[in-house]
Amino acid sequence: MIIFCIIVLVLPVSMPMSLGGWVQSPGHPHGYDPDVKHEEKHCAQSGHKVKLTLTHLDLEESHNCENDRLEIWADGELLFTLCGHKSMSELQTFINPKLYSNPGGCLKISFFTDYSNPTRHVGYRGFYTINDVNECEELENKCTQRCNNYIGGYRCFCRPGYLLDPDQHTCRVSCGETRRGSQEGALMSPDWPGSYPENSICSYILSTEEDLQYELTFTEFDVQMTEDGRCSDSLTIKTLSGISGPYCGHKRPPSPFTTRSHHIEIIFRSDDDGANKGFRLSYKTKEKKCFASVIKNSQLIPNLPEYSRGDKITVHCAEGHVLNLLDSVKHEYESTCRSNGKWSHVIPCEIIDCGYPPLPELTELRDEKDLRTTFKEQISLKCSSKYYQMTGNGNFICDSDGYWVSETGQKLSEALRICEPVCGMNTEILVGGNVFGGKPATLGEIPWQLLHRQSPRGGAALISDYWALTAAHVVDGFEDTSMTWLGGMVNAKNKQNTEMQTEKIIIHPSYKKVGKNEEPQSFDNDIALIKMSARVPLGPNIRPVCLPNTPISEGESGTVSGFGAFKRIEISQLLRHGDVKIYPLNECDSLNFPVTDNMICAGNDGVDSCRGDSGGPFFYPRLQQKSADEPYRLLGLVSWGPSECGDKRFKGFYTKVFNYLDWIKETMEKN
Repeated sequence: MIIFCIIVLVLPVSMPMSLGGWVQSPGHPHGYDPDVKHEEKHCAQSGHKVKLTLTHLDLEESHNCENDRLEIWADGELLFTLCGHKSMSELQTFINPKLYSNPGGCLKISFFTDYSNPTRHVGYRGFYTINDVNECEELENKCTQRCNNYIGGYRCFCRPGYLLDPDQHTCRVSCGETRRGSQEGALMSPDWPGSYPENSICSYILSTEEDLQYELTFTEFDVQMTEDGRCSDSLTIKTLSGISGPYCGHKRPPSPFTTRSHHIEIIFRSDDDGANKGFRLSYKTKEKKCFASVIKNSQLIPNLPEYSRGDKITVHCAEGHVLNLLDSVKHEYESTCRSNGKWSHVIPCEIIDCGYPPLPELTELRDEKDLRTTFKEQISLKCSSKYYQMTGNGNFICDSDGYWVSETGQKLSEALRICEPVCGMNTEILVGGNVFGGKPATLGEIPWQLLHRQSPRGGAALISDYWALTAAHVVDGFEDTSMTWLGGMVNAKNKQNTEMQTEKIIIHPSYKKVGKNEEPQSFDNDIALIKMSARVPLGPNIRPVCLPNTPISEGESGTVSGFGAFKRIEISQLLRHGDVKIYPLNECDSLNFPVTDNMICAGNDGVDSCRGDSGGPFFYPRLQQKSADEPYRLLGLVSWGPSECGDKRFKGFYTKVFNYLDWIKETMEKN
């Protein structure tokens, strides 16, 4: 007990600014009561720590100290949970060295007992002290040179020749100077030719007349660089137009270094390590020159490395760029080099922007998320309906005139037609039947079949989303009349059809007209084009047929369709189709009508076109014969035949469409 008292008396005296007191359990040393909850907290001011020393510990022993326990917390963190009996030696060795707070922190002592205490235990006792922290002994203080500790804090200070940085920790060499009006001279790093000091920030400012510029020549250069090539120390050249550097290592900066500026700052920095020599340079002034570049995206005429005062140039915007002028669009202007090294006129050349593309009907962009519309950017279009296909690849580029153009130079506009109907395709339903005496067609099987239900009853073949072909004698005399045609149906009485009004009816110029409801003396050139007043809405039940690409051979068979007479006595309300074979013209009875090479003769036993089928399509291949990717092509148009349909002695005659391809194309383009 005598030894302990000595320790207690000596420790506070040996510590600067030592404050403290005793802590103990309630009832100590006579023993503590059950159901006790006792807490106390001791805090230190800034620059001080709270230190706790336990001298006695005698509590009930239990598993995980679940009965009676002493908890010691430092700044919200639990340091120990103690119970049982520990000697002074155990406390001093394992517990007390760790019982302290952070600077400016707190220690909290919490004592808990349960409802019983079978054996009397003394409890705990100890003392706390509040001590000054010696920050100079800690690495975290970051003083680069010297440190002075005082009660409650510390301060950094520097050796002679250094100044304390505003961060109050770093000692730096304050070096550099400002030279105004100086036109030549030399600069060097601090302590040259010896090693430059650590933590240097040197600023050398040179300034002269506005029409002059500085030229630097480095004669010595040795600035510390790390093994991986980074500049631990550096030299930077700052001019009115920008910054060059940082430079380091043994390789000199470019010499002579033309600054193109009458005001420059040379900044030299070093860290806290190294023993390099630094740099030495000389400087002089010369007349300012103008840059060989006035603005981006332009060309200079004449094109020289640099220009002297008074030199004139023409600035021409590069391809795809124009001058940024509000009142006009120009590509070039004149500028003069001034004495201060600047050009008299500087007008930006801006990149051409074609803007959002004018999308033609039935088209849309393939990708609109990353749409860019400036010079040389590209876009790709696609048809917005599966019933149309591109006539080209659909790619357009923004050209130098601000237009979207194709690879062939065609300008993109809303009026441009680049999506054409997919022709010659149907729903691929293969059901047999005949025009005369056969079975009806299925919806979508012959989607190009059109019907004129009023007098004269007749058919037509849709060849695009605006145009159809029919026999001339069907529309003879109706050129100035708007006719109503029906499509997208297989029953003439069905009101669920597509109704089309004609805008133009153009009969072949070589056809001999006779007028309304008059029978012609010749069916040569019996062909006419019909233009609808509005775009035909294509779909699964109404689609165009393809025009022929080669003449059909004799002996081949095709399919003819129509809403004409059926079983000799009636006009069919249902669309019917049948297969007929092509015969040589000399094997067909002409029935006293002239036969020409503009006709096709075709027929089959019991199969024939008839009254009301005129103008309808005769197409190839046969419905049952077509492959998946082969389109149907229009061979002929129902023209004329025997008065008794289905007469085995006679064949029917059809206008040969192949002979009129040029006329069809030219007429459609002009109208």
